[in-house]
Amino acid sequence: MLEMDINSIEFFESEDGMGPAKATVHKSGKLGFSRAANKLIDFDANKFFKIGRKKAENGDKSDILYLIPVAEKDEFAFTIIKAGGYYSLKTKRLLNQLGIDYRNEDSSVIFDIDEVRDKERTYFKLTARKGKGNLPEDTE
Repeated sequence: MLEMDINSIEFFESEDGMGPAKATVHKSGKLGFSRAANKLIDFDANKFFKIGRKKAENGDKSDILYLIPVAEKDEFAFTIIKAGGYYSLKTKRLLNQLGIDYRNEDSSVIFDIDEVRDKERTYFKLTARKGKGNLPEDTE
């Protein structure tokens, strides 16, 4: 039988009770983050964010948003709000600009969140799930 030292094994963290890193548009116009998103983004350390998307090419607009942590608040920065153990951003104006009907009771808008690292910084990619209620085809 092959012997191995248990201390030489690298164990992986369980996702039990955590769920996926996601952001959900609430009927109040806030963008609420899951516990897994909080763990990924670390809202205790990151308080301000800029939200954007790639500039339109040939009239095509992306359904991917980018959440960029910034050190200071300015006219483009959103401030994280903490309520109990949950974090959110006030995004009514942004949702209206994107043409997202956040008040619609028959649909929900959910973004999956992935971490992106480039040479200069770490930021987060929010990809709208396909299906009823997500980003409209044409958001002009």
